[in-house]
This record gives sequence, C-alpha cells and structure tokens, in this order.
Amino acid sequence: EYLVFYIFIPYFLINFLLITFFVTKISFAQKPAFGVKAGIALSNATINYTEPSSLKNYTKTSVVAGVFADISLGKEVFFRPGAEIVSKGVRQKYEGSSYNFPITFTYIDFPLNVIYRKKSGKGHLVAGGGPVIGVPINDSYNQYGLQTEVSINGLVEYELPIGFSVNFNYTYGLNNASKDNQFISKISNRYLGITVGYTF
Repeated sequence: EYLVFYIFIPYFLINFLLITFFVTKISFAQKPAFGVKAGIALSNATINYTEPSSLKNYTKTSVVAGVFADISLGKEVFFRPGAEIVSKGVRQKYEGSSYNFPITFTYIDFPLNVIYRKKSGKGHLVAGGGPVIGVPINDSYNQYGLQTEVSINGLVEYELPIGFSVNFNYTYGLNNASKDNQFISKISNRYLGITVGYTF
C-alpha cells in the first residue's frame, strides 16, 4: 500500500510537469509567470461514523501554502496549474462538553484552474476555477486511512502592479476521502483559503 503511494506521487508530479511544459509550448509563445502564495485555511469536514456519535463539527483554522504557474491561453485567459500543501480537517467536540480538539488531514493539492484576468483600476481582477486532485500525506487518526480526494475549486483575487495579490479560494471535496474501514464510512473535506501571493 505504501509502495503504491510513494510511486504514485513522483509519477503524478512528472506528468504534471510534462503537461505544463506542453501547454507552455503551444500557448502563443508567451513565457509562463510563476507565483507563490501562503495564508490560512478555514477548513471543515463531514465525517460519518458507522456507529452513532455525539461529536459535533466546527470550523478549524489551519495553514495553506503553494506555488502556481500562469500559462497564457489567450489575451485574458490563462491555465493555472499549482501545487499546494494544505491542512484540512475539522475541530470536534462532544455534545455537552466544552473540550474540543482538532482533526487534521494534511494534503498536497494539485489545482488545475482556468482563470480570467481583467484590468481593474491599477491592478488586475482574477476569477476562475477548476478541478483539484488531493493526495494525503498524513492523517491524525492513525487507524483511519485517507485516500486521494477529487475536489472542485473556485477563486477570486486582486493583483497589484508590483506582483502582490490577495487571494480567496473555496475548495469542496466531491468524493469520499476515507478508505474502507469499520469506523468511518465517509470523509468529505472543504475549506476557504485566504492567502497573499506574489507573481514573478
């Protein structure tokens, strides 16, 4: 199981780089712009237990950071692939108790967004979205495994002329991220990312 996991990540990264290179070559001969971003993730999750549970879910504040490339597909349309490490999960507490605890699922997400970039004031307004492939690198429940997650992502940002930007994105998990087990029947992650970015 772990051998498959460690083989899959390099395989996916190699294909990711090849696709980026290919798209760059056919995208009007313009060089891609590269960027970095970091900030907070307001995450939550649906966790369905196979047995009745009194646990309640609450939003958890965590971190997100990553890199991306903007590859021109036209005058104002760009393909934006990226790679991000994000701490997903939820904060839980038992009903009637004041004690709460974080449940953390750390993923490497690979968003494949198509964005529209329009001049607005002195900077640019950016909006778009696309699918996300999320590969888990750990889970806080040692006995509860996670599997690859497929999500849908939407984003808006405002980019200043000097390259700095303020970004908002919302990612919603579409499939069951829990592996088959006798304790949890379903895990579905979602989070709101609030980040600051810089494009080179």
